[in-house]
Amino acid sequence: MDVAGDWLSADERRDARFWIRRTSEPSRKDRPNPARRELAPDVLQAAAAAVREALKKSAREQRTTTWAGLEQQLGTALPRTTLADRMQVLTLVDQSTPADQALLSSLVAAGDPDMTTSYRKIASALGLDMPSSNDDLRDVLEADVQQVHRHWSHH
Repeated sequence: MDVAGDWLSADERRDARFWIRRTSEPSRKDRPNPARRELAPDVLQAAAAAVREALKKSAREQRTTTWAGLEQQLGTALPRTTLADRMQVLTLVDQSTPADQALLSSLVAAGDPDMTTSYRKIASALGLDMPSSNDDLRDVLEADVQQVHRHWSHH
């Protein structure tokens, strides 16, 4: 703009300053997203405890749930989360699940299509093998949900 100097009208100089400022600002994708954060370990633990109790209740009632359903049920006990946070919470939920029981997180994975693929990662984080085929994963999920329902119907 300094080079063009006097050849530009006041409007053209204003437009040029606008575009110079705009192109020098970080793009939207480069700016940190305040919604994308990692939750503190104590917050994750508290959320996992609340989610675990909610999932036990769902299991006793012989139903699956969604993450949105958990948010509605738990209110402020469940902070706003990213997908990574949700996976971490569900992994914490099932850390105390005995090896001979199906994962409580199967109730969310079966009820919430957005969480089905995440179930594979949650199980893997807990040292469990899951099928690579999505069809086979759905079969495993269905069997896990039935096992969770059976187990918790007596507790």
